[in-house]
Amino acid sequence: MIVDLGFQAAALSPRPIVEGIRESSKAHADGRETFPLREEFCIADLAAGPVSNGFPCKLPALATTEDFAYSGLAKPADPSRVSTGGVGTLAFVKEWPALNTQGLSLLRLDINPGGIISPHTHNLATEILYVLEGEMYTGFVTNNFGNDPTISNKLYAKVVKKGEAFIFPRGLLHFQLNKGKVLASSLNVLNSQNPGIQLMPSALFGSGIDREMLEKSFFMNATQVAALKNFFEE
Repeated sequence: MIVDLGFQAAALSPRPIVEGIRESSKAHADGRETFPLREEFCIADLAAGPVSNGFPCKLPALATTEDFAYSGLAKPADPSRVSTGGVGTLAFVKEWPALNTQGLSLLRLDINPGGIISPHTHNLATEILYVLEGEMYTGFVTNNFGNDPTISNKLYAKVVKKGEAFIFPRGLLHFQLNKGKVLASSLNVLNSQNPGIQLMPSALFGSGIDREMLEKSFFMNATQVAALKNFFEE
């Protein structure tokens, strides 16, 4: 929830503002995204900077039709510009300010044959992938449920083709691989305006974690770890 102190602020008593801030804090703490106090929409004022779980609203009277339209996902990106052969084009709140407080965002994946989207998580969102073109091997791995081998670290994965969809539960590690012979593209919907992204390779080898920790965790020698750290820390 965004407490808009810039819209009709003079008409508000202190109590609704305080209660709104309390509700916003509660929603942020348990990961929920709620709607603004009085408006059906809240176009983000990105220049004002983030507040709690979103951005302040610009004045509703200043909204235009173009605020609610977005063309940034219309064309495929070029996966050949990255070493993994797969790229994601984001439509989160910073790219599309009209998403502010709506609890939704989009992204587009474009993956060359043999390319991947590295294992990653969105800690604030559930995600649905819908294949636009081609096919992808995709799936997720469950958490460790009290060391229960029947459901701990269990893989759910398959090849999904054009017109098919796959869901990734909130916060779980998931991935994509193009096993086909043509470009694979998908449109993905997430139930957060800012779902967060943590790519495992760069998080582990590009964040400055001590070399010895990585060697012992992944049963790698110093040369192997150094090569990966040099690649991801550049």
